[in-house]
Amino acid sequence: MFDLENGKVKFIRGGKYPFCNSVLVDDEIRLVIDASSDQNKLKAFKERGRVDLLINSHAHEDHIIFNYLFAESNFCAHFLDARQFEDIDFLIDSYGELGKENKEEWRRFLEEDCNYRPRKIDIFLKNEMLLDLGKTQMEVVHTPGHTRGHCSFFFSRERILFTADLDLTKAGPYYGDRTSDIEETIQSLEHLKSFPADFYLTSHGKGIFKGHPGFIDRYIEIIFEREDKMVRFLKTGPKTINQIVNEGIIYEKKSISVGPWNLTASEGFMVAKHLERLIRRGRVQKREKLYTLL
Repeated sequence: MFDLENGKVKFIRGGKYPFCNSVLVDDEIRLVIDASSDQNKLKAFKERGRVDLLINSHAHEDHIIFNYLFAESNFCAHFLDARQFEDIDFLIDSYGELGKENKEEWRRFLEEDCNYRPRKIDIFLKNEMLLDLGKTQMEVVHTPGHTRGHCSFFFSRERILFTADLDLTKAGPYYGDRTSDIEETIQSLEHLKSFPADFYLTSHGKGIFKGHPGFIDRYIEIIFEREDKMVRFLKTGPKTINQIVNEGIIYEKKSISVGPWNLTASEGFMVAKHLERLIRRGRVQKREKLYTLL
């Protein structure tokens, strides 16, 4: 049933977007983190006994699909992502600049495909919060950057670190939301390297990695490689943001889309973040609509 078991900690792969992997704890206090994997397996886990805590690592559509199965559980997430869970319009707005038609498409997708239902947080997660679940102890690690309230989770006895959407995939980190931040993403990843884990579990991709900081280092390096490519492109002359986006620096001109989500929009949001960072660092200036390398 499970793709990994270590003590009371279980792991279920969820497959491709809009699903993600789930972490479960079957202890005196039972919990599910990111109920968006295999519906039948999540239902089977629920049938074994009350699920005390439903935890979301952060407020994104691909992490909430089966939250409704656990309506009786105490809902837990970081307060910085609270409004996204409470208000669908706030969640849609957090994705970035979207046209009216695209917003309506997102609304339909969230409600019909992702089972979005407004929900208030019962227990706010905080950095270094320790949850004693019985034989299992879990530490909350606030890891902002992907979203402001993004959290990871460390199981000290099992030496398992669930990094959630800091997912160590070859595609690299995502920081395209309005409040996403490249610097915070780097800082969060550096912090995760300090945890003595035998396994890294992630929300996407293969989901199970050996707990070697080298995987995190490689993931961080993708951020700098993106920026280096952008700088090399700007060396050929001033560019508009659309010209930079069309170069496919981040997603290599791929045009994959699922529902209202597509890589082209994500490319644009993330390119804008890099340009803002380069301007702050004094490497690029913007004049009218052109970005110029200094």
